[in-house]
Amino acid sequence: MYVASRQEKKVGELLLEKNIEAYVPLIKTMRQWSDRKKLVELPLMNGYVFVCINPTQNDAVMQTRGVVNFVRIEKKIAVVRDTEIASLKQLIELGYQIEINSKPHNYKEGDKIKITSGALKGIEGFITQKGNGRFLEIALESIKQTIKVKLPEEILIPA
Repeated sequence: MYVASRQEKKVGELLLEKNIEAYVPLIKTMRQWSDRKKLVELPLMNGYVFVCINPTQNDAVMQTRGVVNFVRIEKKIAVVRDTEIASLKQLIELGYQIEINSKPHNYKEGDKIKITSGALKGIEGFITQKGNGRFLEIALESIKQTIKVKLPEEILIPA
């Protein structure tokens, strides 16, 4: 769902208080102020909170302070597959360098690959070039978002 600006964590907490399963993907990043540096948790996807609900809970979710609306694709509420959420959680847990790319994805330029080893074994995605490294693009197709993760080339094979 879409939430108000900078309200992702708070909305997630409010939904959990209502016994609604909510997930806010958070990444740790170093922030610097004039007098100090601090490691802070920021939402990976600004303005998004994922919920696992049944249709009878729609009203309770919409009545939560900070909720703007459900993400819709072709006028239907978007449904994110469990495998997409599991991949997202796994990537965050492992601490890979991650960035979000909210532009609609176009896979004609990249090669489809599969990860061959490690905790991400079996995940498929597409290769993109950025700077001096390779990034794996993993699409959350149901909400038209793409996540890029920097991985070592030796654990990738063509899919």
